Amino acid sequence: MAVVYEPCGTYPASESDTDLSDRGQMINALRCAAERLGDLKFTLALGIPSGDIFIKNIEIPAGLTTKQIEQISVVEAVSNLPVPPEEICADFLKPHSAPAAHTERIEIAYCKRGLIDELGIIAEDAGVAMSIVDREVQAIHDATLWCVERQSDVRPIVYPLGILIESNENAFIVSRSELDHVSYVFNNMDHAASGSVETTESAQKELQAYCRRAGLNFETGAPLQQLFVVSDGEAQSIAAFEPESLAECKVELNPISLVKAEGERPPAYGLMVAMGMALREAV
Repeated sequence: MAVVYEPCGTYPASESDTDLSDRGQMINALRCAAERLGDLKFTLALGIPSGDIFIKNIEIPAGLTTKQIEQISVVEAVSNLPVPPEEICADFLKPHSAPAAHTERIEIAYCKRGLIDELGIIAEDAGVAMSIVDREVQAIHDATLWCVERQSDVRPIVYPLGILIESNENAFIVSRSELDHVSYVFNNMDHAASGSVETTESAQKELQAYCRRAGLNFETGAPLQQLFVVSDGEAQSIAAFEPESLAECKVELNPISLVKAEGERPPAYGLMVAMGMALREAV
């Protein structure tokens, strides 16, 4: 797998921009990146310049579901951009908040969908395929593979695989390929530490539901080929799960042992994101 950053000028100001030099630079850069990767199977991803994305911090009631926050994000974007909801792409970041808090702050990022569509056209003109990738989830995936290479004998990496993180943000990631990932908030993780049969079964059912939502099935056995487990500490909650129902191979990773960390132990989720970002190479 290769992550390539290619300088390519500035993004066209609008669809009516008569100066096509920047578009030509982007198309040429994409072609150069594709040629550099040669005959390897790959997908190229284009990023949107920060100047074309609007970012806003807002306060919302605590405890809302991801779907509810997504709806709030779109409503907030529509109130600031004079376009209908179907013409907006929006996403949000939610930092960890105290359990007893009544409200929490989120950071919303949004842009006009036309920008995304324009990037798709540019990629098509360059003759390459483009995917929309969540960079944090991609970073976690990359960091996981880096840790596996150094902490286990698992070879080769086989998809689909799962990444289970017990941290300040409990997450379950299903990777269907090197660049095709879906991420879910693992709600039952905090309750699974009790080790009771009821909570363990509830956690298992939640993970199984996420596998089905990711398009995997249980007809021929475990839907995941491999399951990689990452936690801040001893992974007491995760240790309660029986891997047979989810994956043929379960591996516990300890990323903190691979980096020099002084003072307080960093949360596993943020550490994996940082490690994955650091592995990216600008060429």
